[in-house]
Amino acid sequence: MAVNNPRGLPLSVDGEGLKKGTRVGEGALRECAAYLLDHPKKGRRSFSGEALGFAGVPPTVIVKCLHSGFNHPDGITPKIGSLQKFMDNNGSCEDMGPSAFPVGEVHKIAVLDMRMANADRHAGNILMSKGEDGQIVLIPIDHGYCLPESFEDVTFDWLYWPQARRPFSSETIEYIKSLDAEEDIALLKFYGWDMPLESARTLRISTMLLKKGVERGLTPFTIGNIMCRETLNKESVIEEIVQEALDFVLPDSSEDAFLETVSRVMDRRLDEIAY
Repeated sequence: MAVNNPRGLPLSVDGEGLKKGTRVGEGALRECAAYLLDHPKKGRRSFSGEALGFAGVPPTVIVKCLHSGFNHPDGITPKIGSLQKFMDNNGSCEDMGPSAFPVGEVHKIAVLDMRMANADRHAGNILMSKGEDGQIVLIPIDHGYCLPESFEDVTFDWLYWPQARRPFSSETIEYIKSLDAEEDIALLKFYGWDMPLESARTLRISTMLLKKGVERGLTPFTIGNIMCRETLNKESVIEEIVQEALDFVLPDSSEDAFLETVSRVMDRRLDEIAY
């Protein structure tokens, strides 16, 4: 839906992408953001740290490419996109049922998706590989619809997998506790993406929900259901929380004041769910 797209598809009328809350032409930025924010278990993403993070998002970079074959009626112009390291795999999760997937592998994907408010997680964009011990390793790819400006289209296929109803391990809980949305926003800005306020708000709220959820012992299934709509026309719990906070604060309130209100509303709703 972008200008000069290679298939000549109709352009987006208002700049919105195929998923609500996403913008045409920003997919590459989000692909890189998913990699940068997938911090390794041992600490924050750094310049010379581990290549793979907690969820195993393949290394991803922004590239600029020039080619006469690009669809550009006005002449040859460089195009910008994302380049991702190829990962050896045995197909995607669409190729087999989820029963053989290790719980920890499903949970690492769940943590990434909930934190990034992924609007396009399905079995086809989770690759399967084999680790050194022969166990299945899941590799998340295709993150062009993460960090949307709203929660309307957030969707997680793993919600329907039995592993999602299992509690997080202590190691995963410690990892979640170490997450810091403000540091993440600063990291993305350092690498060149000054996130729109709405996307930064999404990251702050989803990180807040994930951390508060594990404090109450909630499973990925319960937290994920808070973020996803039951039906197309029924708002999710997280959307209700955001709207209640918006209704409560004054129009000229600061972002900090709004987020503090979100936190209080979220505490009440989570307590109702947990207890």
